[in-house]
Amino acid sequence: MKELESLTGVGREAVRFYIKEGILPPPDKPKKNVAHYSEEHVLRIKMIRKLQEEKFLPLGVIKNILNTTTFTELPTSGNLVEFEIALSVMLADERGNAKKTLPDVIATLGVSEETLREMHELEIISIVDDAAVECLDAVDVKVLEHWQQILSLGYDQGAGYDLQFLKRYVDMSRALAEEEVGLFFREFSSLPIKVAAQLGSEGIKTANSLVGLLHTREIRKCVQQFVDKQSAKDSIDAV
Repeated sequence: MKELESLTGVGREAVRFYIKEGILPPPDKPKKNVAHYSEEHVLRIKMIRKLQEEKFLPLGVIKNILNTTTFTELPTSGNLVEFEIALSVMLADERGNAKKTLPDVIATLGVSEETLREMHELEIISIVDDAAVECLDAVDVKVLEHWQQILSLGYDQGAGYDLQFLKRYVDMSRALAEEEVGLFFREFSSLPIKVAAQLGSEGIKTANSLVGLLHTREIRKCVQQFVDKQSAKDSIDAV
């Protein structure tokens, strides 16, 4: 373990956590108190650190990337960076690049700093430092705009539409995204970077439309079921 820590710069508690979470394979244990770590462990840990520190990917996404194929076939961090850049360019109309400072967001949307920081803690948005100035990226600003619009319609905290409710959307989206990213890299990592980025871009746009349609369809079904149950109850009460 000491050699592994020295080679990777990662402490034993982190290594044990990675193994527990299935991000690293367990070491060979010829004896009860003896553990042998291979070169694969060293390479995987270095890749985990790169993806965390350079690309800020969550561990769930990293796990899917690392476990979708044999390690020798894994895309290099350089290729992943190039892929992300190409994908970002193709999604520029949806993601945007302009950031807004916290004071600007507070002034234009009328949301309090306390609320923004709570949303950051809940991982609904991410407050980032840009040249020592706290900012939100364009997507998070759009998230805030939509949430403020929902609240203005009357879906407020008193009616149960609080930040914990919004977090459920975030958590469900993240779980789906982690699965999608893992599946994508397993199936398409051998494609040329620009081809893979184009495929990913078109897939994201189409999937977003599909999710919206499915959500609307399921709400209509639930409304109909609610109406049917209430009608049945009213019929019984009338007897």
